[in-house]
This record gives sequence, structure tokens and C-alpha cells, in this order.
Amino acid sequence: MKILQVLTSYEPAWAVGGSITATSNLCRALAKKGLEVTVYTTNADGTGGKVPVPVGKPIDLGGVEVWYFPYELGGRRAFYSRSLLKKLRENVRNFDLIQAAGIWQWICVEAAKIVRAENRPLVITPHSSLMKSSFYEIGSKWIKRNYWKFFGQKIINRATAVQFLCEGEREESREFCPSTPSFIVPNGIEVNKYSRNIEKRRALRKTLNLPDSALVLLFLGRVNPKKQIELVINSLPSLLRLRPDVYFIISGPVDDFDYLKMLKDLASRLKVESHLIWTGLIEHHLVQSYYSASDLMVLPSKAEGISMSLTEAMAASLPLLISNRVANYREIEADRAGLVTEPKTESVEKALVRICQEPALLDELSENARRSAEKRYDIEAVASLMIKAYEDIISGRQSPELNWQ
Repeated sequence: MKILQVLTSYEPAWAVGGSITATSNLCRALAKKGLEVTVYTTNADGTGGKVPVPVGKPIDLGGVEVWYFPYELGGRRAFYSRSLLKKLRENVRNFDLIQAAGIWQWICVEAAKIVRAENRPLVITPHSSLMKSSFYEIGSKWIKRNYWKFFGQKIINRATAVQFLCEGEREESREFCPSTPSFIVPNGIEVNKYSRNIEKRRALRKTLNLPDSALVLLFLGRVNPKKQIELVINSLPSLLRLRPDVYFIISGPVDDFDYLKMLKDLASRLKVESHLIWTGLIEHHLVQSYYSASDLMVLPSKAEGISMSLTEAMAASLPLLISNRVANYREIEADRAGLVTEPKTESVEKALVRICQEPALLDELSENARRSAEKRYDIEAVASLMIKAYEDIISGRQSPELNWQ
């Protein structure tokens, strides 16, 4: 089976977000299972720069044939690439199925049009961008409504099927995807790559000048207003009255510098600056050290799909504190892999106080987090499900394990 993945960025553009890691993991796993996997992408690196790769010729990455193309429009994310779309027009008939990620870039609009014109099967993976909370609460409502009306809806209408990552994402996206067939396959990770490593824990804590006994909270992701990092900062004074050794690591690229300034001003007003550690974007190979050095992963986001950093943290036995706007919060809650809150300071603070007052709770949540990752997000099982989805789409079947609707 020959599969083409079309997306605006690919590894090593990790700064774009978890969708890049998710797609890379899937492509490599599909290739290991014998599929011929090709990627058409751009050299946008997620920070406004370009990844240092050759363009216009194939590169082998883990058994996946990857083509990078220059882009003409876009900042952190590529919006349009003339050469990518030209290559797609020339070769679309050579693939059994095309899968495209994203909704808000012109690359996806044109790709869907090209694929539909050649009558090839097309799978669209929105990566949470059609969830109501994301659509209505993030970015300009006016721009989104008009873009959706004239362009975005056509992508979904042209798709053979839509892949949602969990039932929660599908429920929240139903308004924008009422009739196109959809199935459920989550993002996957190599669970066995992640574990709580005591040596890495001690080494990074020493580097960051953190006590071995400290309670360390971790945020790992883009510094963006939708993540609501301020809810954790607002909670720190109450936590520090209970435990003076609480620290909060904030790691990731900055999407919004006004938001960053607001967070730092807030920390200053609350007099908790000395308990915050700002790392910026960390090297991909160091991520596991941060999971090991931390005690609790926090993401009180106002809109979120299946976060790759949350999934990786769970595999590393790092429990979670998330809002009920995270698409798979029901699964996390059912597996007792973390605490679920409202996306409000009072609710986040209450959960964090509980963590301070019940030290045994972290151990329980930690064990459950690892088991949940093994059960739900192992890339081998995810890749097998995706192959089943491809076969269903090509043959017209609807296998029950994919929860077709």
C-alpha cells in the first residue's frame, strides 16, 4: 500500500507542535509494517525560520521518503507552497491514499482539491482544530468564520473520511463535520522509549539548581494564551504556604510575546519569580530528562486535542493535571492517570493543593499514567489501527474497532 502524507511541516520542525511528532511516529511505524510511506512537506521550522534540509529531492527518514519544499507564504507555519502542490499534481495518481493534516493552511485547501479531482481517497486529520472550544475561543472569530465558510468546509466536504483522535474530539467537532464519515485512531508513541530515570532526574535538577526533595511542576508546550499557564502561576502562593519547595518549569517556544510578558509580570506581582524556571524551546533529545526531573505535568488549556507531551509524560510515569477542555480528559480521568479540573484558577489551585497535602496520591497517579499510555497510545497498536482504517476506506468496509460514524 502506498500512502502519501501532506502537511505543512515535518521532523525536525518540533517547534510547530505535537502534530509533527505524532505524524512522524505514525509514518515511521507504518513503514516498519511494510507500507510505502511518502511525505510532502515544507521547510518551515515553526519559529519563522527554515529547517536545514535539502529541498526538492527525497530524503530517507526512518524508512519514510520525505520531500521538503520551499514555501512562499507563512511565518511560523507554512501557508502556501507552489512547488509542493505542483509535485502533488504530478504524482497524486501514484498513491493508494492521501492523508492531510490541518485545516487552516492553503496547502490543505489545494491538496484536497487536487486529490478529489483525481478521485483518490483522502483522509483529513484536523488535530483538534475543529473542536468548538478551539474554533470559537482561539484566534479571530471573524477570520475563522469566513475562512471556514469559503475554504475550510470544502476540505471536509472533499474528504473521504476524517480521523479524530478520540471520541471527545469528535463530539466537540460535530458542528463542523456533520456528515463526512469519521473514525477514531489516537496519536501514538513508542511507549518503551519513555521511563522515569533517576539519574536523569538528579542530573537535571542539579543543572537547574532544584532540591532533590522539591515538588516540581512541568509545562511543556508552546507558550500561548490558550494554554492558560497563568492559572498555575496564580496558584503558587497557596502552594508555597504549604510547601516552600514547589517549583514550576515552563518549557517551550513562545508564540505570543505579549502573553509571555503578562506571565512574567504576574509572577513578579505575586512574588513567585524565584520559583519559576523558563527554559525556552529545549532540544528534542532532552525532553525525557524533563519528564524524569518533574513530579506533575500541568496543562490547564482552554482548548486541546490529544497532546503529545501529555502522552509522552504518561509513558514516563509522570501524572497529569489537565483541564476538562483536553479532548481525551475522560480517558485520563477513567484511568486515574491524573487530575481533571475546570479551566479556572480556583479549580486548578484546589487540585494542586490536594497534591501537596496527599503525597501518596502522586505515586498512585504515576503508576496509572504509565499503564494508561501502554493501553491506549502504543505506536504499534496505533499503526495497526491506522492500516485497518486505510483498508476500510479503500474497500468500503467499516471495521467496528475504528468506531466509524
